[in-house]
Amino acid sequence: MTRRGRVPDRLAIEALRSGVPNDEAIRLLGSPDAYIEQQFRSLLDDENQPGFLVAGEFGTGKSHLLGYLRQVALLRNFAVSIVTISKETPLSISGVIYAAAIRNTRMQRINDDTISHCLTRIEATQDAVRMLNDWASEPDSGLSPVFAAALYLLNRAMKPDLRQQIEAFLAGGKPPLPTLRAALKDAGARGMFDLAPVKPAELARQRLRFLPKLFQAAGFAGWVVMLDEVELIGRYGPQQRALAYAELAQWLGLNAGLRVDGIRVIAAVSSDFAAEVINARQDDERMPERLRLRGTPHLAELALQAIRAIEGPVALPRLDDALLARNEAIVRRCYTEAYGWAAPAAEILPREASRTMRHHIRGWVMQWDMLRLRGIHTTVTTELAPTVYTQDDDLTLVPEGVEDPE
Repeated sequence: MTRRGRVPDRLAIEALRSGVPNDEAIRLLGSPDAYIEQQFRSLLDDENQPGFLVAGEFGTGKSHLLGYLRQVALLRNFAVSIVTISKETPLSISGVIYAAAIRNTRMQRINDDTISHCLTRIEATQDAVRMLNDWASEPDSGLSPVFAAALYLLNRAMKPDLRQQIEAFLAGGKPPLPTLRAALKDAGARGMFDLAPVKPAELARQRLRFLPKLFQAAGFAGWVVMLDEVELIGRYGPQQRALAYAELAQWLGLNAGLRVDGIRVIAAVSSDFAAEVINARQDDERMPERLRLRGTPHLAELALQAIRAIEGPVALPRLDDALLARNEAIVRRCYTEAYGWAAPAAEILPREASRTMRHHIRGWVMQWDMLRLRGIHTTVTTELAPTVYTQDDDLTLVPEGVEDPE
């Protein structure tokens, strides 16, 4: 391993000590699985492929994997977003994941607001705004005229407050219809666009079609979205869980007819989800039926597709002695460089079902901390906290500031 420098080495060790991977820790440990990386690179090469799910037990490296694959995509000139499913980002409400993805978007060597940066780039690129406007104006684009109207005004002198409102709309906010109408009237183009209101759920779908095209017009290869901790939907009530399955299928592009050009999506889920939620609650039968009774048979089919995908994910490999020895040697060299202290070989505890890679690594770091700071040789014990799937009514609430599509 080449010398990285004390600061990045310490940043990596701090992340490994806490169990939350950062970029330095991810670069240190590298790819957690060559097969999954190959599958992901194939997805980047072919936007016609559906996305896929990765499954692993708690602490086996799902978040590390997504962080590593994000770096792969960034080097391929993709805009990349990682969204962790949570109370604030429920998978059951259309548009919430989109807004979170925009907030979390990263682009290689660019530290700027995503939407603002892309609009500025297409303004500076000859014919980029016109070509994007031509596409958005076509009936086949499936977009409301509000997108074409915004692009029409973007090609002309625009007041700063209108520009900000358009950026907020593209990032997930309400369309600024009164302001757009006034600006179009001033430009002598009010009759060109029928700016009728659009339901929030449909507008969310339209933004998802538009944004990859915006990224590509701005010079990026496309948009990669990664959904982490999908297993949280196991704590939703039945209605929200059914909708979350359907939403997941749409993001992954499991239905070829609904797949969005320019976007690639992968998701991570706990490996026990299928047994503990789908099988135990008969979700493969009950959730699609619930959506059919609701009068949304298209969502029922999507929910079933997502359930089947969760039942057949790409699995992260289980720990073996060779991987443990490899990672111990890498982390030990990093610890030595970080503190200028020769870390001895750590005790590698026996492989057990309840002891994950995260447990092993944190244990090694704690062993070295105690020896370096206190001169004490110690053994770290671990206890696995099982994934909880009991229903949490708080997770069914619409987050503050989010418009309920119902």
